Amino acid sequence: MPEFASSASLPFVTVAIGTYKRAHWLREALAFITRQDYPLDRWEIVIVDNNSPDDTRAVVESFSGAPQPPKYFLETNQGSSFARNRALKEMAPNGDIVLFTDDDVLGKTDWLRQMIEPLLRPGNENLAGVCGETIPHFPDGLPAWLEGQFRPFGYRTDIGPLKRNQLPSTANVALRRTVLDKVGWFRTDLGRLPNRLTAGEDNDLMRRILDAGFTFWFNPHADLLHVVPGSRLTFKYACKLQYDASCSRVVERAGHPGFYAWVTSRVLLYSLHVPLCALVGAVCFVVFQPGQCKRWLTRSARAAGYVFEGVRIAKRKISGQSVDVYS
Repeated sequence: MPEFASSASLPFVTVAIGTYKRAHWLREALAFITRQDYPLDRWEIVIVDNNSPDDTRAVVESFSGAPQPPKYFLETNQGSSFARNRALKEMAPNGDIVLFTDDDVLGKTDWLRQMIEPLLRPGNENLAGVCGETIPHFPDGLPAWLEGQFRPFGYRTDIGPLKRNQLPSTANVALRRTVLDKVGWFRTDLGRLPNRLTAGEDNDLMRRILDAGFTFWFNPHADLLHVVPGSRLTFKYACKLQYDASCSRVVERAGHPGFYAWVTSRVLLYSLHVPLCALVGAVCFVVFQPGQCKRWLTRSARAAGYVFEGVRIAKRKISGQSVDVYS
Protein backbone atom coordinates (compact mmCIF):
# COMPACT_ATOMS: atom_id res chain seq x y z
CA MET A 1 0.00 0.00 0.00
CA PRO A 2 1.39 3.43 -0.90
CA GLU A 3 2.15 5.72 2.05
CA PHE A 4 1.53 9.46 1.93
CA ALA A 5 3.34 12.13 3.92
CA SER A 6 0.38 13.93 5.46
CA SER A 7 -3.32 14.47 4.98
CA ALA A 8 -2.85 18.13 4.17
CA SER A 9 -0.65 17.32 1.18
CA LEU A 10 -3.13 14.92 -0.39
CA PRO A 11 -5.37 15.85 -3.31
CA PHE A 12 -9.11 15.95 -2.77
CA VAL A 13 -10.69 12.99 -4.58
CA THR A 14 -14.27 12.51 -5.74
CA VAL A 15 -15.35 8.92 -6.32
CA ALA A 16 -18.09 9.23 -8.94
CA ILE A 17 -20.64 6.54 -9.79
CA GLY A 18 -23.51 6.81 -12.22
CA THR A 19 -26.12 4.13 -11.63
CA TYR A 20 -29.28 2.83 -13.24
CA LYS A 21 -31.48 0.04 -11.90
CA ARG A 22 -28.74 -1.92 -10.15
CA ALA A 23 -29.59 -1.28 -6.51
CA HIS A 24 -28.44 -4.73 -5.39
CA TRP A 25 -24.99 -4.43 -6.90
CA LEU A 26 -24.66 -0.79 -5.88
CA ARG A 27 -25.10 -1.92 -2.27
CA GLU A 28 -22.22 -4.39 -2.70
CA ALA A 29 -20.03 -1.71 -4.29
CA LEU A 30 -20.68 0.87 -1.57
CA ALA A 31 -19.84 -1.67 1.11
CA PHE A 32 -16.15 -1.42 0.19
CA ILE A 33 -16.03 2.05 -1.40
CA THR A 34 -17.29 3.80 1.75
CA ARG A 35 -14.44 2.23 3.76
CA GLN A 36 -11.42 3.36 1.77
CA ASP A 37 -8.15 3.83 3.64
CA TYR A 38 -7.85 7.52 2.83
CA PRO A 39 -8.28 10.58 5.10
CA LEU A 40 -12.00 11.26 5.38
CA ASP A 41 -11.57 15.00 4.91
CA ARG A 42 -9.81 14.51 1.56
CA TRP A 43 -12.44 12.63 -0.41
CA GLU A 44 -16.14 12.20 -1.11
CA ILE A 45 -18.50 9.80 -2.89
CA VAL A 46 -20.97 11.16 -5.45
CA ILE A 47 -23.75 8.82 -6.58
CA VAL A 48 -25.81 9.95 -9.57
CA ASP A 49 -29.07 8.04 -9.92
CA ASN A 50 -29.96 8.08 -13.61
CA ASN A 51 -33.70 7.92 -12.92
CA SER A 52 -33.77 4.34 -11.64
CA PRO A 53 -37.19 2.74 -11.05
CA ASP A 54 -35.86 0.58 -8.17
CA ASP A 55 -34.81 1.42 -4.60
CA THR A 56 -31.47 2.99 -5.56
CA ARG A 57 -32.03 6.06 -3.40
CA ALA A 58 -32.88 3.93 -0.35
CA VAL A 59 -29.71 1.91 -0.85
CA VAL A 60 -27.57 5.07 -0.95
CA GLU A 61 -29.30 6.47 2.12
CA SER A 62 -28.72 3.21 4.00
CA PHE A 63 -25.01 4.10 4.05
CA SER A 64 -25.59 7.36 5.93
CA GLY A 65 -23.71 5.90 8.91
CA ALA A 66 -20.75 4.64 6.88
CA PRO A 67 -17.24 6.05 7.46
CA GLN A 68 -17.69 8.08 4.25
CA PRO A 69 -21.43 8.54 3.56
CA PRO A 70 -22.20 8.86 -0.16
CA LYS A 71 -23.95 11.93 -1.56
CA TYR A 72 -27.05 11.26 -3.67
CA PHE A 73 -28.09 13.17 -6.80
CA LEU A 74 -30.86 12.45 -9.30
CA GLU A 75 -30.22 12.97 -13.02
CA THR A 76 -33.37 12.62 -15.12
CA ASN A 77 -31.64 12.96 -18.50
CA GLN A 78 -30.97 9.31 -19.13
CA GLY A 79 -27.64 8.08 -20.43
CA SER A 80 -24.32 7.23 -18.80
CA SER A 81 -22.69 10.39 -20.17
CA PHE A 82 -25.38 12.58 -18.60
CA ALA A 83 -24.82 10.83 -15.27
CA ARG A 84 -21.03 11.21 -15.33
CA ASN A 85 -21.23 14.85 -16.38
CA ARG A 86 -23.65 15.47 -13.50
CA ALA A 87 -21.13 13.90 -11.12
CA LEU A 88 -18.49 16.34 -12.40
CA LYS A 89 -20.88 19.20 -11.86
CA GLU A 90 -21.64 18.14 -8.28
CA MET A 91 -18.09 17.32 -7.14
CA ALA A 92 -16.59 19.48 -4.43
CA PRO A 93 -15.24 22.87 -5.61
CA ASN A 94 -11.83 21.95 -4.23
CA GLY A 95 -11.82 18.61 -6.05
CA ASP A 96 -8.52 17.73 -7.69
CA ILE A 97 -9.16 14.20 -8.97
CA VAL A 98 -12.30 12.39 -10.02
CA LEU A 99 -12.24 8.62 -9.70
CA PHE A 100 -14.85 7.05 -11.97
CA THR A 101 -16.10 3.55 -11.40
CA ASP A 102 -19.26 1.51 -12.00
CA ASP A 103 -22.12 0.48 -9.75
CA ASP A 104 -21.26 -3.23 -10.05
CA VAL A 105 -17.67 -3.51 -8.84
CA LEU A 106 -16.00 -5.14 -5.84
CA GLY A 107 -12.62 -4.19 -4.43
CA LYS A 108 -10.29 -3.58 -1.50
CA THR A 109 -9.95 -0.74 0.99
CA ASP A 110 -6.65 0.50 -0.49
CA TRP A 111 -8.11 0.92 -4.00
CA LEU A 112 -8.36 4.72 -3.85
CA ARG A 113 -4.79 5.10 -2.57
CA GLN A 114 -3.43 2.82 -5.27
CA MET A 115 -5.25 4.75 -7.98
CA ILE A 116 -3.92 8.19 -7.12
CA GLU A 117 -0.36 7.27 -6.09
CA PRO A 118 1.14 7.55 -9.61
CA LEU A 119 -0.42 11.00 -10.00
CA LEU A 120 1.59 12.23 -7.00
CA ARG A 121 4.99 11.10 -8.21
CA PRO A 122 7.48 13.87 -9.07
CA GLY A 123 7.69 14.39 -12.82
CA ASN A 124 4.16 13.17 -13.47
CA GLU A 125 2.58 16.60 -13.76
CA ASN A 126 1.62 15.82 -17.38
CA LEU A 127 -0.06 12.58 -16.33
CA ALA A 128 -3.80 12.98 -16.96
CA GLY A 129 -4.95 9.89 -15.15
CA VAL A 130 -4.46 6.36 -13.92
CA CYS A 131 -6.27 3.24 -15.04
CA GLY A 132 -6.67 0.29 -12.69
CA GLU A 133 -7.10 -3.37 -13.55
CA THR A 134 -10.67 -4.60 -14.05
CA ILE A 135 -11.26 -8.33 -13.65
CA PRO A 136 -14.53 -9.91 -14.84
CA HIS A 137 -16.42 -11.73 -12.07
CA PHE A 138 -19.25 -14.18 -12.79
CA PRO A 139 -21.42 -14.80 -9.70
CA ASP A 140 -23.84 -16.93 -11.74
CA GLY A 141 -21.12 -18.76 -13.67
CA LEU A 142 -19.89 -18.32 -17.24
CA PRO A 143 -21.58 -20.20 -20.12
CA ALA A 144 -19.14 -22.40 -22.00
CA TRP A 145 -19.75 -20.62 -25.30
CA LEU A 146 -18.51 -17.35 -23.80
CA GLU A 147 -15.26 -18.71 -22.38
CA GLY A 148 -12.33 -16.55 -23.43
CA GLN A 149 -14.59 -13.60 -24.30
CA PHE A 150 -14.03 -11.74 -21.00
CA ARG A 151 -10.52 -10.83 -19.89
CA PRO A 152 -8.77 -8.32 -17.61
CA PHE A 153 -7.03 -5.43 -19.37
CA GLY A 154 -3.60 -6.93 -18.68
CA TYR A 155 -1.92 -3.81 -20.06
CA ARG A 156 1.21 -4.41 -17.97
CA THR A 157 2.33 -6.22 -14.81
CA ASP A 158 3.88 -3.20 -13.11
CA ILE A 159 2.96 0.43 -12.55
CA GLY A 160 3.82 2.56 -15.56
CA PRO A 161 2.72 4.39 -18.70
CA LEU A 162 0.20 3.05 -21.18
CA LYS A 163 0.73 2.85 -24.92
CA ARG A 164 -1.37 5.20 -27.03
CA ASN A 165 -3.70 2.39 -28.13
CA GLN A 166 -4.29 1.24 -24.53
CA LEU A 167 -7.24 3.34 -23.45
CA PRO A 168 -8.55 3.52 -19.86
CA SER A 169 -12.14 2.62 -19.03
CA THR A 170 -14.44 4.58 -16.73
CA ALA A 171 -15.06 1.35 -14.85
CA ASN A 172 -11.79 2.14 -13.06
CA VAL A 173 -10.00 5.39 -13.87
CA ALA A 174 -8.76 8.44 -11.94
CA LEU A 175 -8.56 11.71 -13.89
CA ARG A 176 -7.34 15.19 -13.03
CA ARG A 177 -10.20 17.67 -12.98
CA THR A 178 -8.06 20.32 -14.69
CA VAL A 179 -7.52 18.02 -17.66
CA LEU A 180 -11.24 17.33 -18.01
CA ASP A 181 -12.02 21.03 -17.91
CA LYS A 182 -9.46 21.61 -20.65
CA VAL A 183 -10.56 18.89 -23.12
CA GLY A 184 -14.27 18.84 -22.29
CA TRP A 185 -16.49 16.34 -20.51
CA PHE A 186 -18.33 13.28 -21.84
CA ARG A 187 -20.17 13.50 -25.15
CA THR A 188 -23.87 13.04 -24.49
CA ASP A 189 -24.48 11.68 -27.98
CA LEU A 190 -22.53 8.60 -26.85
CA GLY A 191 -22.87 6.28 -23.89
CA ARG A 192 -25.15 3.65 -22.38
CA LEU A 193 -28.92 4.14 -22.45
CA PRO A 194 -31.70 2.23 -20.67
CA ASN A 195 -32.84 0.64 -23.95
CA ARG A 196 -29.51 0.60 -25.81
CA LEU A 197 -26.16 -0.98 -24.94
CA THR A 198 -24.35 1.83 -26.69
CA ALA A 199 -20.90 2.97 -25.58
CA GLY A 200 -17.94 4.91 -26.99
CA GLU A 201 -17.98 7.82 -24.56
CA ASP A 202 -14.97 6.41 -22.70
CA ASN A 203 -12.79 6.00 -25.78
CA ASP A 204 -13.79 9.38 -27.17
CA LEU A 205 -12.80 11.19 -23.97
CA MET A 206 -9.53 9.31 -23.56
CA ARG A 207 -8.53 10.03 -27.17
CA ARG A 208 -9.24 13.73 -26.70
CA ILE A 209 -7.02 13.70 -23.60
CA LEU A 210 -4.21 12.02 -25.52
CA ASP A 211 -4.61 14.45 -28.44
CA ALA A 212 -4.18 17.31 -25.97
CA GLY A 213 -0.70 15.99 -25.14
CA PHE A 214 -1.38 14.18 -21.87
CA THR A 215 -0.58 10.59 -20.90
CA PHE A 216 -2.07 7.74 -18.86
CA TRP A 217 -0.53 5.21 -16.49
CA PHE A 218 -1.71 1.77 -15.46
CA ASN A 219 -1.65 0.32 -11.95
CA PRO A 220 -2.36 -3.43 -11.84
CA HIS A 221 -2.57 -3.25 -8.03
CA ALA A 222 -5.60 -0.92 -8.17
CA ASP A 223 -7.76 -3.82 -9.24
CA LEU A 224 -11.51 -4.23 -9.15
CA LEU A 225 -13.79 -7.17 -9.78
CA HIS A 226 -16.39 -6.19 -12.38
CA VAL A 227 -19.57 -8.17 -11.78
CA VAL A 228 -21.12 -9.78 -14.86
CA PRO A 229 -24.42 -11.41 -13.80
CA GLY A 230 -26.15 -14.15 -15.73
CA SER A 231 -28.62 -11.69 -17.25
CA ARG A 232 -25.72 -10.20 -19.23
CA LEU A 233 -24.47 -13.56 -20.46
CA THR A 234 -27.39 -14.56 -22.64
CA PHE A 235 -27.26 -14.93 -26.41
CA LYS A 236 -29.81 -12.14 -26.87
CA TYR A 237 -27.82 -9.74 -24.68
CA ALA A 238 -24.55 -10.61 -26.44
CA CYS A 239 -26.04 -9.88 -29.88
CA LYS A 240 -27.49 -6.57 -28.72
CA LEU A 241 -24.23 -5.58 -27.04
CA GLN A 242 -22.18 -6.29 -30.16
CA TYR A 243 -24.62 -4.50 -32.46
CA ASP A 244 -24.92 -1.40 -30.28
CA ALA A 245 -21.16 -1.23 -29.66
CA SER A 246 -20.58 -1.09 -33.42
CA CYS A 247 -23.18 1.64 -33.78
CA SER A 248 -21.40 3.63 -31.08
CA ARG A 249 -18.07 3.26 -32.83
CA VAL A 250 -19.54 4.73 -36.02
CA VAL A 251 -21.01 7.71 -34.15
CA GLU A 252 -17.72 8.26 -32.32
CA ARG A 253 -15.78 8.36 -35.58
CA ALA A 254 -18.33 10.62 -37.30
CA GLY A 255 -16.74 13.71 -35.78
CA HIS A 256 -13.20 12.84 -36.87
CA PRO A 257 -11.45 13.75 -40.13
CA GLY A 258 -11.56 11.10 -42.83
CA PHE A 259 -14.91 9.71 -41.68
CA TYR A 260 -16.29 9.01 -45.15
CA ALA A 261 -13.27 6.94 -46.20
CA TRP A 262 -13.34 5.10 -42.88
CA VAL A 263 -17.08 4.34 -42.95
CA THR A 264 -17.01 3.29 -46.61
CA SER A 265 -14.32 0.71 -45.90
CA ARG A 266 -16.26 -0.61 -42.89
CA VAL A 267 -19.57 -0.84 -44.73
CA LEU A 268 -17.98 -2.71 -47.65
CA LEU A 269 -16.00 -5.06 -45.41
CA TYR A 270 -18.77 -5.85 -42.95
CA SER A 271 -21.40 -6.22 -45.67
CA LEU A 272 -19.49 -9.41 -46.48
CA HIS A 273 -19.08 -10.37 -42.83
CA VAL A 274 -22.80 -10.28 -42.03
CA PRO A 275 -23.92 -13.12 -44.34
CA LEU A 276 -20.63 -15.01 -44.00
CA CYS A 277 -20.74 -15.13 -40.21
CA ALA A 278 -24.44 -15.99 -40.27
CA LEU A 279 -23.75 -18.82 -42.72
CA VAL A 280 -20.96 -20.27 -40.59
CA GLY A 281 -23.25 -20.01 -37.57
CA ALA A 282 -25.96 -21.93 -39.41
CA VAL A 283 -23.49 -24.67 -40.34
CA CYS A 284 -22.39 -24.95 -36.71
CA PHE A 285 -26.03 -25.32 -35.69
CA VAL A 286 -26.59 -28.08 -38.23
CA VAL A 287 -23.55 -30.04 -36.99
CA PHE A 288 -24.70 -29.70 -33.36
CA GLN A 289 -22.23 -27.08 -32.17
CA PRO A 290 -24.61 -24.56 -30.56
CA GLY A 291 -21.84 -22.69 -28.75
CA GLN A 292 -19.93 -22.00 -31.94
CA CYS A 293 -23.20 -21.10 -33.63
CA LYS A 294 -23.85 -18.41 -31.03
CA ARG A 295 -20.34 -17.02 -31.36
CA TRP A 296 -20.60 -16.64 -35.13
CA LEU A 297 -24.06 -15.09 -34.94
CA THR A 298 -22.87 -12.48 -32.41
CA ARG A 299 -20.07 -11.64 -34.85
CA SER A 300 -22.70 -11.22 -37.53
CA ALA A 301 -24.60 -8.83 -35.22
CA ARG A 302 -21.41 -6.83 -34.68
CA ALA A 303 -20.85 -6.53 -38.42
CA ALA A 304 -24.48 -5.56 -38.99
CA GLY A 305 -24.10 -2.67 -36.57
CA TYR A 306 -21.27 -1.21 -38.64
CA VAL A 307 -23.22 -1.63 -41.89
CA PHE A 308 -26.59 -0.23 -40.87
CA GLU A 309 -25.29 2.54 -38.62
CA GLY A 310 -22.57 3.44 -41.11
CA VAL A 311 -25.10 3.96 -43.89
CA ARG A 312 -27.50 5.81 -41.60
CA ILE A 313 -24.90 8.18 -40.17
CA ALA A 314 -23.36 8.90 -43.58
CA LYS A 315 -26.79 9.84 -44.95
CA ARG A 316 -27.52 12.06 -41.96
CA LYS A 317 -24.16 13.84 -42.23
CA ILE A 318 -24.68 14.48 -45.93
CA SER A 319 -28.12 15.96 -45.23
CA GLY A 320 -26.82 18.05 -42.30
CA GLN A 321 -28.75 16.19 -39.60
CA SER A 322 -27.55 15.13 -36.15
CA VAL A 323 -25.53 11.93 -35.99
CA ASP A 324 -26.21 10.54 -32.53
CA VAL A 325 -27.33 6.98 -31.82
CA TYR A 326 -30.60 8.12 -30.28
CA SER A 327 -32.29 9.31 -33.44
